[in-house]
Amino acid sequence: MSYERELIPLARLRLNHENDRHGPLPSEPECIQWLLTHHRTHMINLAKNIAEHGLSPIESILVLPAGEEAAGDYAVWEGNRRVAALKLLDDPNRCHDTKDKQRFSDIRNKAKVTIPQEVECTVAPSIEEAERLIELRHQGPQDGIGTVPWDAKQKSRHQQRLGKRGRYAFSQQVLDAITDKLDGELREKTQVKDFPISTLDRILNSTYARDFLGLSTEGGAPLRLLEEKETLKGLSKILRDIAEGMPVRKVYNNDLIRDYLGTFDKKDVPDSRKRLPDPTPLSTHGKATPGLAKRGHGRALAHERKKLIPPSVSYAIPDNRVNRIYHELRRLDVDTFRNAVAVLFRVFMELSVELYLEKHGIKFNAHDKLAQKTSRVVEDLKTQGWLDRQGSKGISSAISSKHNPHSVDTFHAYIHNRRFQPTPTDLNTAWDNLQPFFDALFGHLA
Repeated sequence: MSYERELIPLARLRLNHENDRHGPLPSEPECIQWLLTHHRTHMINLAKNIAEHGLSPIESILVLPAGEEAAGDYAVWEGNRRVAALKLLDDPNRCHDTKDKQRFSDIRNKAKVTIPQEVECTVAPSIEEAERLIELRHQGPQDGIGTVPWDAKQKSRHQQRLGKRGRYAFSQQVLDAITDKLDGELREKTQVKDFPISTLDRILNSTYARDFLGLSTEGGAPLRLLEEKETLKGLSKILRDIAEGMPVRKVYNNDLIRDYLGTFDKKDVPDSRKRLPDPTPLSTHGKATPGLAKRGHGRALAHERKKLIPPSVSYAIPDNRVNRIYHELRRLDVDTFRNAVAVLFRVFMELSVELYLEKHGIKFNAHDKLAQKTSRVVEDLKTQGWLDRQGSKGISSAISSKHNPHSVDTFHAYIHNRRFQPTPTDLNTAWDNLQPFFDALFGHLA
């Protein structure tokens, strides 16, 4: 079948008045208004994404010639929302509502890429072929010939592969790490597409539940604090209950989770006396990671590391400047550029704290000291159950003590005291002590 790819001016693209999303409408303005009325937030988010990244090169706009009455124009068969977003960015006056006009004007004015006036489109050879492609795209898997959407576990696993923290990242890591240790029947039940990982995630987000199971979130990846068979006792019981239909309302909050765990038979309760001398990665069965110095966290020791941030650490930071500083800190050699790393580390900490406060609507004054702002973040993370007592030790010490390499006073001295010299070991040690705080902070910015 012959397809043509053409660069078509935006002005020559016409929205499909009979798009199946909304049904027959009399005109293009009516199509745009319907999208803004029924999918306003989605349209605004789509426009923002286009203004930041441009159109996705793997998502083609499918068109057909509009006909003799509109010679040279093309009807959009697939991509109505994207073309509508482009038209709204091109001319926000297409919005009926004044607030919408202002929103799209603001997005256009802050665009990081040029809003395209020409769009690469795929021209279908016939209506029949266009309809066949539409059906493949929107009618579900169809025994494998159509698009197969990812379930929650697959989405989370994709986020992890990219070094991002998906919504269920920690729970998916736990599940992946222990799958081969489960009995055959339970393993099968946890691998089905509709296994409710959100229920598991609700339980594992509880500090009480993690302590009960002997799990730690320090470092971002799951660590085991107990002998393997003890942790598996509790996890197997939880997974079996979820697989057999336990409703999420039974574990909806910390009190309910505590009550639920209190019903476990003795054989399902991990023995807290069988504690390991050091935290062990759940996925490595207690063996040291090849190529790394032997240490509970599976990373090189502070005095051996060449970069401030260990390569195993990966954050998805939704702020352009903070994200750039983070990546610069990942690249700079801490020995060669110790002063640059020290100053950037201090800036990174303050901007990260302010980003969290803003994202969660926690009020602070621009003139507040770093220790005051950090204390507010720590308090909120603890209240939400996202930072436990062990994880907060480093940041609490940084706020309260003046005599350690990661204290706020030390960070100030890196910038303001020309006689105070940062050392690579002190900087790396400071990161190691503060990382649980950063893990919790960046893990909850969505």
